[in-house]
Amino acid sequence: MNLRNISAVVIMMAAFGFTATFAFADEERLPWGALKAGNQDGSIPAYTGGLPDTTRPAGFKKDSGFWADPFADDKPLYTITGANVDQYADKLSEATRELLKRFPSYKVDVYPTRRSVAYPDWQIEHMEQNAAGRCTLIEGGLGVAGCFGGVPFPNPKNGYEAMWNLQLAYKGASAWTYGQGWYVDASGSKVLTAEVNNRNQNDYYNKDLTPEQFYADGGLYLANNSTYSAPARNVGEGNLQKKYLDPSKPDRTWNYSPGQRRVRLSPDAAYDFPIATSGGAMLYDEIFMFSGKMDRYDWKLVGTKEMIIPYNNYRWFNTKAEEMLRKDHPNPDVMRWELHRVYVVEATLKQGQRHVVAKRRFYLDEDANAAGMMDGWDASGKLSRGAWSPALYAYDKRIPYASTLWLYEFNTGVYYHSSIGADHKGLFFETDAVDRDVFYSPEGLARRTQR
Repeated sequence: MNLRNISAVVIMMAAFGFTATFAFADEERLPWGALKAGNQDGSIPAYTGGLPDTTRPAGFKKDSGFWADPFADDKPLYTITGANVDQYADKLSEATRELLKRFPSYKVDVYPTRRSVAYPDWQIEHMEQNAAGRCTLIEGGLGVAGCFGGVPFPNPKNGYEAMWNLQLAYKGASAWTYGQGWYVDASGSKVLTAEVNNRNQNDYYNKDLTPEQFYADGGLYLANNSTYSAPARNVGEGNLQKKYLDPSKPDRTWNYSPGQRRVRLSPDAAYDFPIATSGGAMLYDEIFMFSGKMDRYDWKLVGTKEMIIPYNNYRWFNTKAEEMLRKDHPNPDVMRWELHRVYVVEATLKQGQRHVVAKRRFYLDEDANAAGMMDGWDASGKLSRGAWSPALYAYDKRIPYASTLWLYEFNTGVYYHSSIGADHKGLFFETDAVDRDVFYSPEGLARRTQR
């Protein structure tokens, strides 16, 4: 595997009570920008290639939609609770610390760090071209040009580059997913808000395209077609989303209503507009932790930091809702946490702009940018929400998958759990090829949803 050396950059910055550090001391880096070396005390190991494609732990069934846990025999190194949270405060997100202090029933089991992620060889080639200058920000960071086929900005230099790494994170070129959304109120009452059959496609990772072909229609990097089979009030509904890298081409969402038997464009389905199928708990730009236009915030890359984040969460993925959903928070026994280096990005609402989350902080894993956490504050500066994206690595396909998440609202005590796992058919990559222009169209949505 080709590796790159990147010049030293050491920046110390204080932000929101912690010091973040860029510790890039002429160290060897992987094609996606992560440090190859481990940390000084060995709690983060050196990268040795990730899990091989031939990984087959007990219980693995090819193309079943699920992945057996290759680390099932690991035991927690230590457990963090409200009683000892201050000892680990500098390695926990503010939302994680608040949950530990608020609920004696919550805990963080920290396991050995496993740098399991690897990428296909063809993506490595594209990452190197992206890093060599092919990939650039345009329109002040609101779009990108030239990037294709891999992490767009290995070793990001600013907040916009880091957030494009998140939005273009590899989750397969296409996927079928079957999942549920659950709304749990402060009393512990559980409501199934959505059961969804989802097909998505990301032509940024389409090996059959050239970069020029990909950008010919504005760089459509997400086409998403969903239909709903539960609860009863939502049966037959559907939506279609399209997102582009060209900032002059607006992202669009369409909804299908079986009562009206019509597909309608939904101009409000963006930014802080609540998602109805989450019970209103999640906002449209919180899909995948963040999704959509970045024009309402100023984005700042604070630095890199060692943080305890959800990681290698095979057990979480395979846990049924009846075991997962507890009063106040999901079952902490099924969550695996590890110490990893992350990019810390802060988003501050621009003067004159409106959003219910006035400030956000993201923690994005150096090996799999879609894995990590988010803190959010309201206009008064009060911590209002937190989100966690438990990732797993589909080792037989070289796909670091981080698309599910759970989100907690501190002002209401409500949490929302978006799952693709044990209650459903699972997750399937690059199956049943479709005509993008036909399937991901308002007419295609109508065909899928009509009963």
